[in-house]
Amino acid sequence: MNESIEAYGSTTFRAGKKRWRGLVAAVLLALIAIPLSANEPSKPDEVGRVTLVIGQASADNRKGERRPLKRGDPVYVDETIETAAGGHVHLRFVDEGTVSLRPNSRLSIELYHYDKVQPKNSAIRFNLEAGVVRSISGKATEAAHDRFRLNTPITAIGVLGTDFVVRADLEKTWAGVYSGAIAIAPLSAQCAVNGLGACGGATHLSEAMGGVMIEFSGRREKEKIVPLDSAILSKASHTGSEQPDQPAVTPGRITVAEMKAADIANRLEVVPQPTPPIQPDPLIPPVPPIPPVLPPSPFAWARWGGQLPVDTLSQPYAEARTGRDVIIGNKYFALFRAPSALTGLEPRAGAYDFNLARDQVHFVGNGSSWQTQDSPFAKLDAATLRVDFAQREFSTHLEMSHPQAGAAVLDLSGPVQDNGIFAAQDAAGKVAGALSTDGAHAGMLFEREVPAGTFHGITDWTKK
Repeated sequence: MNESIEAYGSTTFRAGKKRWRGLVAAVLLALIAIPLSANEPSKPDEVGRVTLVIGQASADNRKGERRPLKRGDPVYVDETIETAAGGHVHLRFVDEGTVSLRPNSRLSIELYHYDKVQPKNSAIRFNLEAGVVRSISGKATEAAHDRFRLNTPITAIGVLGTDFVVRADLEKTWAGVYSGAIAIAPLSAQCAVNGLGACGGATHLSEAMGGVMIEFSGRREKEKIVPLDSAILSKASHTGSEQPDQPAVTPGRITVAEMKAADIANRLEVVPQPTPPIQPDPLIPPVPPIPPVLPPSPFAWARWGGQLPVDTLSQPYAEARTGRDVIIGNKYFALFRAPSALTGLEPRAGAYDFNLARDQVHFVGNGSSWQTQDSPFAKLDAATLRVDFAQREFSTHLEMSHPQAGAAVLDLSGPVQDNGIFAAQDAAGKVAGALSTDGAHAGMLFEREVPAGTFHGITDWTKK
């Protein structure tokens, strides 16, 4: 009995000992596996794909590893995309945003987070170290434009749902807008490189401003609005021993159609073919640029009294006020302006001339009204309007005539308020008007006294 008991106990002990050893081994393996798993590098986030490569392009990561890029390759956060001389690369991101990088350019993808469930939580930040980039906003920027940033060595750029192009080097930044608007400001302690969105006090540049671009030089607080020059915006700076762009590259900007064509080819899995050199055809004349199409005027002129037979500019007060706010007026007319998303007058730099779009001038003789006159309509023989947005000043020159009153001239200038309203007067006459908040349109009324009576006029203007 004792032996059996002893034998049974011995067997039990040995079995328990084996189970204990197995448990210890499992725990040790688990403990070893945990630090190994924790030390494994996390896989970088794929945020987009290459849809087109012309020439040579590459991607560098933070480890200093470089890989050549070809169509269909992924791109990741914390990578820097670089093009060689004569090289182009197009990227399509997870939110359908697109980027085109021209020759001799370097663009870092510092942050690209697209939240499909809550798009307003998305965040994007690029850094254009040098060269030229064109960006077309995707779903992330459309939903959270205040969380998009493109930095250059000297500026920070925010967007308002946009197609825009930027050229940068260490000393200058140029930017143009093809659709939408951007807000650009110099980097500073108040405008940090690790921020998102537009910085406070940024200058707005919009498509509605016409054929202009913005230029920053050095780290000065002031910027310049200059005529749009496609040659500047399409040409990257050359550094080191790099050669200028090869003639095989199509001059000018890369179009949206090219980006879309590259994306379609990528989706259809078309086998890439070698890109033949594209030589300019000397028989095809250059296509002149298409003038920008201005948005419709936000202004409407209202009349207090009845309509004159040839009055085509004003409308009844009740119609003009619909969806608009009254801005200025006199005893005959009032100017209404539609509300705008812009909180202040743009642009904040540059001086522009305006074209007279429509006008209506009446002459009222002393002791009468135009309703009682046989021929109340006068003529505006010449008219100019110039606005200096940087100095917030305007000047106007008006020449008018009427068979009864003869000819008269009105020259006035004065300040422009932040809300776009301006006015000035002297002993002979007065003007009052307003600019649209995007600076593209203006409405102005005027009065000019002469011995026989008074000229009254209303005018509509568009920026040249």
